[in-house]
Amino acid sequence: RWFTPVTEVDLCGHATLASAHFLFTTVLPEHGKLEFMTRSGILTAKKVPAPGSTGVPGEEQGKLFIELDFPMIGFLECNEMLSIPETLNGAPIVSVHKSATDGDLIVELSSGKEVVDILPSIDEIKNLACRGLIVTGPAPAGSGYDFFTRFFCPKFGIDEDPVTGSIHCVLAPYWGRKLGKQKLTAFQASPRGGTLYLQLDDANQRVQIQGEALTVMDGTLLA
Repeated sequence: RWFTPVTEVDLCGHATLASAHFLFTTVLPEHGKLEFMTRSGILTAKKVPAPGSTGVPGEEQGKLFIELDFPMIGFLECNEMLSIPETLNGAPIVSVHKSATDGDLIVELSSGKEVVDILPSIDEIKNLACRGLIVTGPAPAGSGYDFFTRFFCPKFGIDEDPVTGSIHCVLAPYWGRKLGKQKLTAFQASPRGGTLYLQLDDANQRVQIQGEALTVMDGTLLA
């Protein structure tokens, strides 16, 4: 189960990746695949080679790469008039869509640079009718990425999420359709930032999301 500071959510890639990393490195190191029972059904996590390598799954240069198998989420056209001028920082909107499950707004800008340069006004975003705001745009040529994204969800106590696996369940089919690709590389351009490697499984309506986690603290609670 996953909890924000405000509520419980149905799907969370960030915490699932972290949970799988902990289990693979500490509790079940001999396992190559895990299954999680969640509010979104059975979700799997497995060790995989680092993207672009041919090494042993999960052991490339000491790094643990993990692939999550998540449900694909559809999207709908949205005619909602947005009033977030401070947030967009002068960037024109290319299109607005809505996630078919949680109602997050997907605002496409003309470039990844515009996504990086937006200045989120949390008050503006809180006043939107949606749960959260996804701002996305095509990645710069030669960057090695297909698209950039940022995600804001202040209603759930998350002004800006550093990296959000769950929104890529809708962004993968969105950009996959636009770019005519089944495999995509995404960058979440938050101040911390993160890379996600995506693969569409249209036949089963799933999205495979690859990434890595890092243990930053280990301790013992004595009392």
